[in-house]
Amino acid sequence: MSSVLIVGGDQIEGIKEVFGNYGIDHVNHWSGRKAGDSNKVIPQNTKVIVLITKWINHSITYKLKRNAVKRGIKVIYTPNGSRERLSEIIVQNALNQSIKHALTH
Repeated sequence: MSSVLIVGGDQIEGIKEVFGNYGIDHVNHWSGRKAGDSNKVIPQNTKVIVLITKWINHSITYKLKRNAVKRGIKVIYTPNGSRERLSEIIVQNALNQSIKHALTH
């Protein structure tokens, strides 16, 4: 089962809905503000990470990006957790196919 990791933000229902459209129903969420969050390990079945940059610190952003690159996990950066903004980022960057591919492999 593929899953998405959302880091940052409190209102993530819109993001869950966006990924639900891609067939993902398992979403992990870290606040990104707690000291222990930077020590967490990305769950094994994670295929996409959404970083809500307005609500997380730089050190966790750096660490997650570095670990995601090592594991070949797609990272999407968004300033807020709105459904509209995430959908816009996905379309603007032609990530539709990339996300579908990541989630099915």
